[in-house]
Amino acid sequence: MRLHDDGRVPSDNPFVDSADARPETWSYGHRNPQGLVVHPETGDVWVTEHGPQGGDELNLVRPGLNYGWPVVGYGVNYRTGTAIHEGTHREGMEPPTHFWVPSIGTSGLMLYTGDLFPEWKGDMFAGGLSGEQVGRLEMDGARVVHEETIHHGYGRVRDIRQGPDGYVYLAIDDRDGAPTAVVRLEPAD
Repeated sequence: MRLHDDGRVPSDNPFVDSADARPETWSYGHRNPQGLVVHPETGDVWVTEHGPQGGDELNLVRPGLNYGWPVVGYGVNYRTGTAIHEGTHREGMEPPTHFWVPSIGTSGLMLYTGDLFPEWKGDMFAGGLSGEQVGRLEMDGARVVHEETIHHGYGRVRDIRQGPDGYVYLAIDDRDGAPTAVVRLEPAD
């Protein structure tokens, strides 16, 4: 959905004149968005989404596009492992920019713009709940050119943020509700 701050529908929304859609709709076919970033220079909107068992996604959200749920995807039914989707691609449906199989249980999403980690500038970072990890996605424009896990096994990463100091902060989650830490990533030097 895309609205003005006061709740009005922008006149340039893709379905504002369509009788078959709600005028506030910006895009559709999303399963379960978890992390969202607006690129500070381009204005591009990026979102991570939970897939079913397998098939978490990173999507560049464009106006009027269909992102495929539930028709296409990479996941399967929980417990049975049977197919959910008709396939992974279909004409008229936007494929993900990146996907995770097995699922990492995507959570927070961050675009690093700081100076403390110069080699990470412009990279996306996705938290993982079930994967208890942080994935660094090296970007080339709207393409993921490399992925690495930079944090693993310290608990479910609920959110990831860049602080005003340029450090990277992780909010760790505990399934049983026990107190958890906020972890600060620092350069090794």
